[in-house]
Amino acid sequence: MNIHIKSCKSHRLSLPGTFIPACCRMLCLVLLGAFIASCTTDSGMSIMLENTLTIERPSEPVVIKRESLGEWLATGAANQKIVVRDEAGQAIPSQLDDLDADGNWDELSFQHSLPAQSKVAVKLEWLEPGANVTYDPRAHAYLGHRPTREGDFQSVDQNKRPKDHEPQSQPYLYQFEGPGWESDVIAYRMYFDRRNGKDIFGKTKTGIFLESIGVGENYHKLQDWGMDVLKVGNSLGAGSLAMLKNDSLYRLGETQSSEFKKIADGPVRAIIQLSYTGWEVEGKSYDLEEVITIWGGKRWYYDKVTLKRSSADTLITGIVNLFDIQPVEKTFSNFTILASHGKQSENQDMLGMALLAPSDRVAKVGSAPKEGEGVTFTEYMALKGEGSEYHYWFYTGWELEDEKFASQQQFITTLEEEASKLSEPIRITINLK
Repeated sequence: MNIHIKSCKSHRLSLPGTFIPACCRMLCLVLLGAFIASCTTDSGMSIMLENTLTIERPSEPVVIKRESLGEWLATGAANQKIVVRDEAGQAIPSQLDDLDADGNWDELSFQHSLPAQSKVAVKLEWLEPGANVTYDPRAHAYLGHRPTREGDFQSVDQNKRPKDHEPQSQPYLYQFEGPGWESDVIAYRMYFDRRNGKDIFGKTKTGIFLESIGVGENYHKLQDWGMDVLKVGNSLGAGSLAMLKNDSLYRLGETQSSEFKKIADGPVRAIIQLSYTGWEVEGKSYDLEEVITIWGGKRWYYDKVTLKRSSADTLITGIVNLFDIQPVEKTFSNFTILASHGKQSENQDMLGMALLAPSDRVAKVGSAPKEGEGVTFTEYMALKGEGSEYHYWFYTGWELEDEKFASQQQFITTLEEEASKLSEPIRITINLK
């Protein structure tokens, strides 16, 4: 049995091949909730979500670790699916993610909107064995690859980059030059070559588009879905990595090996892993791993970086600054914000970009030189590791996606709200009784 539910941002609710008029929408929600209820077991678990902030939190990410569900897990059969319900009994888009590829899910993830200073209850229920529920995606990860450089690109979940792969060599080995990750409002990509640069696809309408980008179109020009809004050059682009050592910046460049792996790709979040071995910096070799996560409806991605065989080095991430824009640096809710806003998109309109990281893990901020062979035209944030791990968020606001981002003040206000949310996560109480 398969049930399909349109996401909450849609104006239609449908089963496969069925259109439901607006006048019937609420009735259909009730009927669909009852239909899914008939496919679930009676045993459920209650979870309370609390927003302690004085601001609303739309589509707030929620992650429940498998081990936190205790003995309730034993009430379900092996590989039995879970449905999450809101207080009205409606199914909420969710996914079960196997993060370590051992065949068992490790985290349940979903999103829920919470009013200011509120508590909201959700319930977990088991779907009957054999039943399944699917939702429209709001997040996606994708790498299009063609090993012979001919024909159509094929989606792959894992790929080891050829050692002799040259940047921008044509015909392209990878669709839009490397892996991408997107929410329904923004998309990012990585140059999967020795540049290891990150770039931005701005969207002019809501949707999931990565798999069609760069197929029979010039994404450097405005398309129906949006465009590549950023010129990266020799900068660190949209959150690329480097190392600060003896007052010099060393880009994450040539490595012995580079590998892409898709970790999760569900309706609410997408996760990819980028692994590098043999990064040489001043005679020392490093292995590095990035785990990048993006959520539906969010304009930011989160990067957890692990610098293996090291716990004392300073990693750098940055924002391109080709137009001599004065950056904004501030601390808000225990987070450091480094932001850039101005007429800097490839469409010659207003684009805001920002880095956010916990203030106690930021060593300093600075500017790269405008000349030289290394990293240039970059406003950077130097990160201190928590052991061997480093954490940062990269945020984008483009005025053609949302007109409020034409204003620098509104962009900064939005960043302050994001810093508040990151600093004060929602409180999750699981009723194990």
